[in-house]
Amino acid sequence: MTLARSLLFVVATTSIVHAQSAPAAEALFTEGRNLIKAGKLEAGCDKLAASEKLDSSVGTLLNVGDCREKLGQTASAWAAFRKAEASAKRAGNDQKRMLEARRRAAKLETELSKIVIQIGKSTPGVVVKRDGQTIDAAVFNTPMPVDPGAHVIIAEAPGYKPFKTEVSIGKGGKRYVVVPSLERIPAKVVATPPAAANVVVRDEPAVVTAPRYVTVRETWNGTRKGAVVLGLAGAAAIGGGIYFGTRADDLSAQSDLRCPTSTCNDSLGLSLNSDAQTHAQRANIFFIAGGAAVAVATIMWFAGAPAESIVLAPTVGSDRAGAALVGRF
Repeated sequence: MTLARSLLFVVATTSIVHAQSAPAAEALFTEGRNLIKAGKLEAGCDKLAASEKLDSSVGTLLNVGDCREKLGQTASAWAAFRKAEASAKRAGNDQKRMLEARRRAAKLETELSKIVIQIGKSTPGVVVKRDGQTIDAAVFNTPMPVDPGAHVIIAEAPGYKPFKTEVSIGKGGKRYVVVPSLERIPAKVVATPPAAANVVVRDEPAVVTAPRYVTVRETWNGTRKGAVVLGLAGAAAIGGGIYFGTRADDLSAQSDLRCPTSTCNDSLGLSLNSDAQTHAQRANIFFIAGGAAVAVATIMWFAGAPAESIVLAPTVGSDRAGAALVGRF
């Protein structure tokens, strides 16, 4: 019964978030347009991009592409126009804006700057990031469109020293970055602590303490321990959902770059799209299971609150010792 209510809560929360996205996206779009008219081009572009993330539409994508192109961010503009073209084509009733998006994207293709990331001797578990964004291993050795300017490339792997480099690229240029084999971090040597010095303990007269009563509330009974375990499992599942969801978005974006239209013969693009769908399904499963587990754990925690008890502290003297316990259940 509790699980069913938890699932309904998760579904209801998701519906509310979607219902609030459209008005928020509209407000961001209006604010972005006003900032652009006021000459604040970069701030306006950011508002339009935020609006597109909340509620993607062909019109918003065209505005984002136009704004990014004015800022000289050719790769970002090209990607926005290609996405707008694909969205308009899927809609099937927006031929004019589809052709406009295609024309603007084609115009920028000859001006695109590109970076090619090459891996030398591969390091186990290596992860490569460009400007903080993880690069899928499938696109290594492939020219990737980037905005002109400076870009930071970082390669990391557990137990190895990271590799970091910064490259600058001009409009229409191409740069190659070779990631070398990472250097292993040497194992730390743990020093043995010195032996403790001999300590002389002097006998002191025993002090007799008067008995006193202390009210104690136990926190960790069996029910609450189970609630904590279940809650941690739920949090871990939600973390898994966040990971797979983020991964699905990354793979989908890479797939859109290779296959911007509904018809695609690029095997790598199709593979990336399939992987994105698989990760999205996993994210949904983890979110639902994690939300249900956290809800059940919360109920168990409050329902398993223990009763108070009164404890008589021990009394100690030079010739006697004792203790008493009085409980209230």
